[in-house]
Amino acid sequence: MNALLLALGVFVSTAPAVPRTSPQNDAPPLWGDLLPGPYHVGYARLETPRGVVHSWYPTSAGGSHLRFRDYVGEASDQLASFLAQNGLGTSTIDSLLASPLYAASSPRPLDRAFPLVLVAQGNGEDAADQAVLCEYLASQGFVVASTPSPMLHTPLEREDQVGALAEAQASDLAAAIAVLAARQPVDTLHIGIVGHSFGARAALLLAMRDPRVRAVVSLDGGIGTATAVEPLRRAPSFRADASLPPLLHFYEELDAFMTPDFTLLRSLHCADLVLTRVDEMHHVHFTTYGFASAVFPSLAEVTHATSGTPGSVRDVAERTATFLRRHLP
Repeated sequence: MNALLLALGVFVSTAPAVPRTSPQNDAPPLWGDLLPGPYHVGYARLETPRGVVHSWYPTSAGGSHLRFRDYVGEASDQLASFLAQNGLGTSTIDSLLASPLYAASSPRPLDRAFPLVLVAQGNGEDAADQAVLCEYLASQGFVVASTPSPMLHTPLEREDQVGALAEAQASDLAAAIAVLAARQPVDTLHIGIVGHSFGARAALLLAMRDPRVRAVVSLDGGIGTATAVEPLRRAPSFRADASLPPLLHFYEELDAFMTPDFTLLRSLHCADLVLTRVDEMHHVHFTTYGFASAVFPSLAEVTHATSGTPGSVRDVAERTATFLRRHLP
């Protein structure tokens, strides 16, 4: 939710069942013009000794759509209160929380080892913040896993914390690999990582220490700015000479706190570095709220979305899937 806080000008350091039909023709309204791939999608929230692992995966089973509220979980009341304080009406908030999404809760996974994609959440974010993208990638034939941002428990208050927190997030994601492998068939030899905002730092560190990572996608990630570069370099997993997989970095030029600086990225030894500017998207629009801003006019207003934002949001999701398919078998 931290990206939403930034979009609303708060700078921090830190339901009834809906019948499903079939893939390709039952995308929920919150997905906008984004179309599902060939698979139904299941979702499971896995409790582990280390913490929660969220997983999305292809399935042939139908079921009932989860709602946005199901992903927000215990933070629903907190989110509703925050949105109300920032000018959203009760009907809009209730509609957002009640919005159906694409995944069903815990149907049986398909008996096939799909490639694994890890999603590194931004500062203070959790499953709801990338729910649409995670569902979409699973519908395209990936097993997707994510862990909560470590800043939900340890607020980011100083730049010198960046390395340690990114290292902790990378370790959480690494531990999720074994959790998923023990639960269902999954290809853990070909892994992709998608990181939003702060999460791109964790994605980079994990790619530096695990050769199974074959592709990295940065969604307006902090690795594409000049912020906290030296603290990141001091992280235990940071290796300036690491041979890295192809890396796709999306960036925007609308938010001053995300002013692009590619010095770090260009110093890395990537098999391929793709820098892609995205127009008409603010930082917050690289999350589920980018999709939601096309559905709820008041949310579009407070996040400064334009008529071109929905198309850009869809394009980022589609390009992310295409990039991952290219580099993961």
